Amino acid sequence: MRSGQGSVLRALGVIFAVLAITWQLRAADTVVGWRGDGSGRYPDARPPTQWYLQEDGQSKNILWKTKLPCYSWSTPVIVGEKIFTRCEPYDLTCLDKNTGKLLWIRSHPPIMAVSDQQKKDNPAIRAIDPVLDELQKVNDAFVAQGWSKELYKQKYDLQKKINDMTAEADEQYRLPKDMYVESWAGYTGSTPCSDGKFIYLTSGSGIIACYDLDGNRKWVRYESLSSIWGEHGSACSPALVGDKLVVKTKKYAALDKKTGEEILTFAPKGGNDSYTILPFRAGGEDYVIAGGNFLRMRDGKSVFYADLCNMVTTNDNIAYFATFGHTYWARWEPAANGELTVSALIKGEYSRITFPVDDPKLKWEPMHSFYTASPLYHDKLLYCLSNWGKLVVLDTEKSTQAEGLVYSKNLPFTFKNPKGRKSIGMGIGASPALGGKYIYMIDSAGCTIVMEPGREYRQVAMNCIDYTVPEGWEPKHWLGPHHEQTEASLVFDGARIYIRGEQFLYCVGEQ
Repeated sequence: MRSGQGSVLRALGVIFAVLAITWQLRAADTVVGWRGDGSGRYPDARPPTQWYLQEDGQSKNILWKTKLPCYSWSTPVIVGEKIFTRCEPYDLTCLDKNTGKLLWIRSHPPIMAVSDQQKKDNPAIRAIDPVLDELQKVNDAFVAQGWSKELYKQKYDLQKKINDMTAEADEQYRLPKDMYVESWAGYTGSTPCSDGKFIYLTSGSGIIACYDLDGNRKWVRYESLSSIWGEHGSACSPALVGDKLVVKTKKYAALDKKTGEEILTFAPKGGNDSYTILPFRAGGEDYVIAGGNFLRMRDGKSVFYADLCNMVTTNDNIAYFATFGHTYWARWEPAANGELTVSALIKGEYSRITFPVDDPKLKWEPMHSFYTASPLYHDKLLYCLSNWGKLVVLDTEKSTQAEGLVYSKNLPFTFKNPKGRKSIGMGIGASPALGGKYIYMIDSAGCTIVMEPGREYRQVAMNCIDYTVPEGWEPKHWLGPHHEQTEASLVFDGARIYIRGEQFLYCVGEQ
C-alpha cells in the first residue's frame, strides 16, 4: 500500500470513529417512550408498505417473530440495538432488535419493593424471596430456550403462588383481583421510556422501576393503587423531563430519575385520569400535558385546564386533543415571570358525523368517538381515528371543525373479536403513525392500512397478520382459540416496523 493511500485510510478511520462516537452520544441523549417522541411521527423512516403473514405460515417481509411469555398492549421502545416490551402481569422484556433474540426478562410483583425493615419484621414476606428467585430462573429459561407450554405453566403457577403468598403476608401488595383475570390494558398497559442509558417503567401492579440496558436494577418503588383502576386497567405511560420522571399512580408526581425519590406532587384540576403525559417547553419552563391540565414542572401548578380525556398530540405551540367525538385545540404562549398563557382555539365543537351501524346498541352520537387513539398531526392536517374505524381528517388552520372538515371515511378494517362477531373496525386502540412518507394505522386484529397523507383518501396497501392463538393465556382470559389481538401502536426504526401482537413481537422489513 502506498503511503498516500495509507494516510487517506487512516484519516477515514478517524472520521468514522468520530462519527460513531457522535452517534453514541446522540443516542444516549435521545429520550424515547410512547409513540417514540410522543408525536407518532417518524419522518426519517423507510419502512416497507407491504407485508403479510398467513394462517398457513406463508409470509412476506416478516423478518422475524419472537413468542413472548405473555400478552401486553404496551408499545415497544427502541434504545440503540435493543427493543423493550412488556408482558403481563408485570414483566419488562429486552430483545435484540436485529434478530429478535430474547436478552433478558425482569418481573415486578409488588412485594419486591418492600423495605428490608418490612422483611425483618414480617417472616411471611421473607418467605416469598425464594419463590421470587424461582421465578427469575424460569425467566432465564425463557431467554435460553424460548417459549414452551411447560415454561409458561411454571411461570404462571409461580406468579399465582407469589400473589397468594403476598395476600397472606400483606394484603396491600397483592394484585387487584379483578385485573389479575382479565383486562384490556391490564397491569402493563403503560409504555416504558428511556434516556438512552436507562429504561424506566410503571406498572398497574404499583411498581415504578429503573434498569440499565443490561437488566441491572437501579431502583424500585411501590405506590398505592387505590384510585387508578378504571374499566380497562392502567395505561398512563411515564415521561422524562430533564432529570425528572413524571408518573401517574393515584396522583401525578415527579421522581428523581437517578434515585426514584419523589421530588414534586402535581395539583391537577378536574377528575380525568391521564392516558398520556406529554412534555413541552415554553419560555424557559418545562411543562407536561396530563388529564386536560397544563402542569408546570417547577411547582406542579395547573396553569390551564379543560375537561378532556387525554388523547393528544402537539405541534409547535399548539396541543390537539381528540376526545369523545370532538376535538379541542389550545395554543400556549410564554408570559412574564415564567407564566404560561393558554387559549382555546376550538372548544369541544361536535362535527356531527354519524356512523351507520346495524346494531342499535352501538348508535352513539357522534359515532366517531375518539377515546383511545391519539391524533396524528402532519403538514397542517389532523388525522383522528375512532375505535370503530372512522378516520376524520381536519384542516388545523380553519377556525371551526365544520369549516375544517377535509373528509371522513369508514376504513375497510375487518375485525373479528374473540367471540366471533364481525364488525367494521370494532376494536382499534393503537394511534396512527407517520412512517416516512406514508401514514400507518393498525386495528386490534393486526391489520394495517397504509395511506398517503393529504386532502383525499388514497390507500396504498392493506397488510394483515393472520394468526390464531390456539388457547388462552389464562384459564378465564379468552374463551378458546381466537385471532391474535393487539392494541399497541406501531414503532418505526429505519427500514423496519415493529408490531407487538398478543403472543408475538414481529419485525417487518424488506426481504
